[in-house]
Amino acid sequence: MKLVGQTPGSGLRGGAPMIDLRNVATSPWEEDLLATAQLGGVVDVWSLARAERIATFETLWDGGGWRGAVVPGERPLVVAGAWERHGVCGYDLSGERLWQDRSRTNVGAVTALAGGRVAVTYNRRATRVLDAATGEEVRRLRGVERVIPLTPDRTLGVGGGWCRLLDGSLDALEPRIATGLNLVWFAATDGEHLVVSELGGPVRIFDSDRRERARLADFLRLVVHEPVTATWVGLRQADDGQNWMLRFTNDAEILDRHPVGLLRDVTSMRAGRSLILLTDDGVQVLDCSDRSVRPLVRV
Repeated sequence: MKLVGQTPGSGLRGGAPMIDLRNVATSPWEEDLLATAQLGGVVDVWSLARAERIATFETLWDGGGWRGAVVPGERPLVVAGAWERHGVCGYDLSGERLWQDRSRTNVGAVTALAGGRVAVTYNRRATRVLDAATGEEVRRLRGVERVIPLTPDRTLGVGGGWCRLLDGSLDALEPRIATGLNLVWFAATDGEHLVVSELGGPVRIFDSDRRERARLADFLRLVVHEPVTATWVGLRQADDGQNWMLRFTNDAEILDRHPVGLLRDVTSMRAGRSLILLTDDGVQVLDCSDRSVRPLVRV
């Protein structure tokens, strides 16, 4: 698989060709690397510290769009999946395809986990945990429809009407927590409390005994615990499509609101300290503690 587009290390300035970014992916505790995906499955890997692109190559793509994850480590990898027929593939940053698993189609999501693993969810089938370097299946999670990494050693497994904390080996830490009829879509923890945002709402805040402490009626499209101010941060989309950053307490008291505009995609990194915003103008890095924003990718 050859590199495409501009050479690694180049930015998108001046007379560079326009690109159509559709997705952004990283792991929530990652400090440096993130990936953006263009229409057609072309992936760019960026270094936050160097503020530049370090790799560009082609991955899987079909009519269902791009589903992928960047897996950090000594040898960073990108794992991408397709809905229709191609399955899941792993790539190194040279663009070389290391493996391909066609045994299942209808890939719903590819999520980076600690320890060089990825969780792959499928339509109406058990979630599989794969070694990102080899594609070998290392675990199967039956009944889990969504996997949400919280910390390197804590993951939330989500099923219909419930969620459950898992340890670093993906074994259950606690009994199931009953939620609403909607699937939990985003979640965060401060080590004691657990906040979950169900698709369509509400947002529930659970104490350490997993009793519901408070709730917000609105759906938040991302939730993190911001360690500098020791508050929760989430994004709420208004009826006009504009997004607002909300900061709130364990009792669901909203402390402030800040507009962040229209978003194509969003993720978090640096253990809740930064949000990565994909906009029509490119990729921005938002510091959750002081709300400062700096551009990483301009298009």
